[in-house]
Amino acid sequence: MRFLVLLMALTISTAYCFPTHPKRATYRPRVYTVEQLRSDFMVLRKTLEERHPSLYRYASREEMNRNFDAVFRQLYRPMTEVEYRELLRPLIVQIRCGHTDVQESLTSSRSTRKPQPEWLPFDIIIQNDRMFIGRNRSTDSTLVCGTEVLKLGNYPVKEVIQAARDRWPSDGYNQTFKTYFLELYHLEETYWRHFQGRSPWTLTVRDTTAAERITTVRRRPVSSGDIPTTTTPTTVKRNKKNRHKTEVSFDEDAKLQLIRSLHFLNSDSTAAMLIINSFGYDRYASFHREVFETLEKRKVQDLVIDLRQNTGGNAEIGSDLMSYLMKSDFRQVDRAECRVRRPNSCSYFDRKEKRVLRQNFRFMKAEGGRYQFGKSNVGWNKPASDHRFSGKIYILTSGRTFSAASIFTASLKAQRPVTVIGQETGGGEAGCNGGIIQTMTLPETRLRVRFPVFWIATASRNPDQGRGVMPDYPIDYTVQDRIKQRDRDLEKALELIQEGKRKMTVR
Repeated sequence: MRFLVLLMALTISTAYCFPTHPKRATYRPRVYTVEQLRSDFMVLRKTLEERHPSLYRYASREEMNRNFDAVFRQLYRPMTEVEYRELLRPLIVQIRCGHTDVQESLTSSRSTRKPQPEWLPFDIIIQNDRMFIGRNRSTDSTLVCGTEVLKLGNYPVKEVIQAARDRWPSDGYNQTFKTYFLELYHLEETYWRHFQGRSPWTLTVRDTTAAERITTVRRRPVSSGDIPTTTTPTTVKRNKKNRHKTEVSFDEDAKLQLIRSLHFLNSDSTAAMLIINSFGYDRYASFHREVFETLEKRKVQDLVIDLRQNTGGNAEIGSDLMSYLMKSDFRQVDRAECRVRRPNSCSYFDRKEKRVLRQNFRFMKAEGGRYQFGKSNVGWNKPASDHRFSGKIYILTSGRTFSAASIFTASLKAQRPVTVIGQETGGGEAGCNGGIIQTMTLPETRLRVRFPVFWIATASRNPDQGRGVMPDYPIDYTVQDRIKQRDRDLEKALELIQEGKRKMTVR
């Protein structure tokens, strides 16, 4: 009997020690004291005031001081990392530099337990600060493409859009760059974080018949219709017989062809389009040489350069490309200047990034309180020795045309006749803060503030208005254009090419 009692007691105690279904630990973010927050803020302010190349370019010193002081006054209570970061983001945006941003700590970025944003169950189209539904993946099948969303929950869409714009950086006063990232994910993240947007989502919508109604939606289960049926090939085989006549392939790397490719736009091959979705591809010198050798052999007269998806990359690629478009010496980067003599001397910067900066830029001279640095593509460059293109050039741009892509566009337009079609570029016409981006880790919260230490000036001599390269032919897309994926930029380029040919025929 005693044995049975002891056995039952042991069984019960064991059951409590080893539960069958252990509960997942609740995520509890670390809370930082007021002293820690203020200490990090003083480090941030001092470093930006000493080293950011354009802290006072689009805002006066007095205005930035007021912005800094206003944030400091809000550091009167303990905060989590997320709360602190969200407090700093609008301040960083006031610098008006698209390359400057405050990011979460490495510990937070690697955490698998932190709450994740809930994405809306449809694609977003933003048009003049109005929001429309693109592809619908929600449980309400009546939300057709083009339906306007008037409210997200109890909040007018314009209020959510403005809150998102206030928290996303851009060069100067540009808005096209912000709109791109709002559509991509930032508006949804802002709604989730600052307006408690959670599933199920309540929407006030206006359909294509102008009727308004309220609907509650969830994300519908994934079906076969939501999954692409074709897979992207890993290699592209050379096959001259089966290859599309308008496309030219220079290598067998399909990934590279997604980044840059050459196509012919008409049957006689006198018009071509060079698509460059990033200045981030290897073997660029040989690729450019092959491209312009092909254009010369085909006697191409009109070249369209598509930079609408190009958010930048290696500016040396742009310089090499430009060398085939210029007849004489040219400048893509006019100068790279810094506010300090030793830009990599900050103890809070990442060691690897400081080493890259030291290896790539060399001090040249001091002028007007600024320190100019040299690099292979800074200053005057020589044109290519052969295969130079002398025909008409059309550049397609959008709000995504940023950084090195915008520098290329601005400098090329400043030095030879070029027709720009599309939207204002996301990057500034006068230049941008760039070169090498440094990551500063704040010592207490470990938040990472990324900002460049150089002002990269283009060859443009227009006054710096804080805007991107303005198109010669601005193209405004309607919501239906976006839904139907109409390419009005290319349509305009083809129209201008045909007009040019007709004029030549008349002559």
